[in-house]
Order: sequence, then structure tokens, then C-alpha cells
Amino acid sequence: MQIPLELQSPQKSMVDSPHFSPSSEFDCHDPSNIIFHDQLYYVWYSRNVGDHEYVTTHYAVSSDANNWTLRGEALPSGKAGSWDESGNLAPYVAFCEGLYYLFYTGFRDSNLSTRHLGYAVAETPAGPWYRSQEGPVLKQSTNQEEWDSDMMGDTNLVYRQGKWCLYFKSKRSGELPWQTSVGLATSKSIKGPYIKHPNNPLFAGHAFSIWVHRYGLAAIRGRYWTEILWSEDGVNFVDTGGRMKNQSTGFYCPENFENGINDRGVDWGFDVVMTDGNRYLQKFHCPMKVVN
Repeated sequence: MQIPLELQSPQKSMVDSPHFSPSSEFDCHDPSNIIFHDQLYYVWYSRNVGDHEYVTTHYAVSSDANNWTLRGEALPSGKAGSWDESGNLAPYVAFCEGLYYLFYTGFRDSNLSTRHLGYAVAETPAGPWYRSQEGPVLKQSTNQEEWDSDMMGDTNLVYRQGKWCLYFKSKRSGELPWQTSVGLATSKSIKGPYIKHPNNPLFAGHAFSIWVHRYGLAAIRGRYWTEILWSEDGVNFVDTGGRMKNQSTGFYCPENFENGINDRGVDWGFDVVMTDGNRYLQKFHCPMKVVN
């Protein structure tokens, strides 16, 4: 396995993002991947009041990827009695056959251990978004001994080799909040059904990100780890030797949905930073452009 050179020594630099200023009234975190549509860039994120007392998906737009306008709530909480009645968070948006799919983590009874994964559909990134009537697209295991029995979250989605690859985090019932790992489920249809991979879990990770890079996939593992990973098959990931601090990261990588290779690489996105205990989004540059 030949590890891409550009993944071994990236230099991350933060960019002032005044439109995402910290607030003592709410947190902004879990930035999605970035989508470009009709001359506008879109990013979605979790907006959290209190300790998940009211958390839903909001979004912002920009014409130049530098100056952002907050557009408010994209997806409210589900109806009373629904599986996502208490809120939704950790958005990720994919494009398929003329439609946009907003994947999210939902929960009920104000209990984060009830988290499953679902999606909503829209004709444009601006919405309106319509929830799937089928309920969660992927659920935690009911077997308390399984590695994914306690919760699910943090969807990342790529399309490659004719199937949708849904990466998610989970942990075993009774494990601590940071003892999460990343798993994979696949489907021929973006709507599912998704089948969990027998090799799960693939690697330890929390607020992770995965993207198409060259002919394989690259990944960063989230707030507790700095390693940059690489995989040729999307299942077996190895340490590239590259390191990058990251809290919860979303990249601009349209190649994730094109069923091909990414000969461009990635070079910017959003991460989460904290000031006086308040989380907010900040843009960063991190050139991981493909080196021939």
C-alpha cells in the first residue's frame, strides 16, 4: 500500500470567521461537509441550547466561502412521539440523482443514548427538508454485548464502486462517552437498507471525517486523536504518519458523491473551537492537494 505523500505532513491554519462568533446562549458545533449549489456554498451544523435541551440543525451560506450568512434552522425537532422528537444533530448532506439528502442523528425522551441515524430530503440545499417516513435508516444494536449497542452518531457518506458507504460512530453499552469507534454500513440505494460491515468497528474515532482521496479514502478521527488515516478499500485504514489537531471537522469535497477518484484533494473546511466554554465554527485551510 502506497500512502499518499500529501497526507503525511499537512499544515493547518485557522481563518477568522466572524459570522460564527461564540455566544453564551448557545453552542454551534458538528459542522457538516460543504456543498456548492447555484453559486453558493452551504454548511450545516448543530445549534445547541443548554446540554442538548434544544438542539437542531441550522445552516449558513456564502458566495465566496469566506463571508457567511446565517440562515437559521434547517431541520426542527421531530413530532411528539417520534424517534427524533428531542432533537437532531451532526448533519451531513449528500447529493444523489437530483436530490439532496440530509443525514442526521436523532434522539427521543431527552436521552442521548437513544440516538439513531435518519435522513430528510430536499430539491435544493436551502430546503424545505422532508423527513423519511420510514423512520431511522440505521439503528444501534439491541444486543448489549455488541460494539454498537449504546448509541449512533456522526454520519459520513461517500459513493464508490456502485454503493453508498455510510460511516458512523458508536460504542458498547456502559462504555464512556469518548470510547467510541467508527463503523461502516453499505447500501446500493442512498435510502437503504444499510447492512453493517462484518469487520466493524474499523478504528477508534469520535467526531471523525472521511472523504474520497485519490482512489481510496482518507480520514481524521476527531477530538481525541490527531492521526490522519488512509484506506484503499474503505475498510482497512492505516496510519499515514500525518498529524492534524481536529475537534469536529467538515471538508469541502464534492468528489464524495461522484463514484470515482479525487485527483484534487481537499484544502479547506470548518472545525469547532471553544472560547470561554462556548463552542462555535471556524474556517480553516489545510492543503492536502494531490501531489503527483
